[in-house]
Amino acid sequence: MSLENNSFINYTKDEIKVIVRADLDPIWVDKFIAEHCENKSGNYQAETLYNKRNKISRFTDPILERDIAVKEFHLEKKYDQLRFRFLDSKAVRSLKIARALQEIGLLTPEPLAVIEKRAENKEIIYSYYITDYLNYDFNLLDIAKKMDHPERYKVAELMPQLAAELKRMHAAGIVHNDLHAGNILVKNFSNQPEIFYIDLNRGRIKTDLARKEKIADLKRLKLTTHEQKIFLKEYAGKNWQGYQKELQRARARRRTFVKLKRKVRNFFN
Repeated sequence: MSLENNSFINYTKDEIKVIVRADLDPIWVDKFIAEHCENKSGNYQAETLYNKRNKISRFTDPILERDIAVKEFHLEKKYDQLRFRFLDSKAVRSLKIARALQEIGLLTPEPLAVIEKRAENKEIIYSYYITDYLNYDFNLLDIAKKMDHPERYKVAELMPQLAAELKRMHAAGIVHNDLHAGNILVKNFSNQPEIFYIDLNRGRIKTDLARKEKIADLKRLKLTTHEQKIFLKEYAGKNWQGYQKELQRARARRRTFVKLKRKVRNFFN
């Protein structure tokens, strides 16, 4: 099935909220709901890619005749179950940020649909964000997590492009809010690298980002001093050294916070 139109339509059917690409066959939506959401009786062979806080599966869709990725959001904490009765779901947020990124020419796996159902009290029963599956070369974390990785040079080579794209993202008022190497996928590295941004559900769109907010969004990127310098020279220009000092302080505060958080968790566990 060929998809050419990237506009979306929004409707509710049998108390199920659907936001879907306008060029997707309604039969696909009905089949997905019947086999994946309501009774999970589908005959497809799904590959589980991730199954911790949320679940991400990959399978070949027989109607679309292509591989798709399905992210099922879980709300295990009572606090989240309560607050998301009054907020857009993580799936809806993911779609909003994905479309915002696409509008400014940045890449994310092609969004196809959001399908979700709520109870009468607005509690989320299930919530899915569905995209094309992306065949990528590597996840940036695969390399960046090891300082002595034999392909570490790729991180430095990607820094000018990554910085230019994140500068464009922030100029448009978009913050990712979970911008670490694990949420950056790279395709066609050897030819013309393409950078894709994933895990968008924490993202926000604001009218104007303060410098402090930009630093906060960048602080999760774990880079060497050399890589950080290359990145910031492209991102901040002549102000790169000031940004570097602020970023290093922000990362130090984050490390302290993470250590404290682990201690608290271990104490209560």
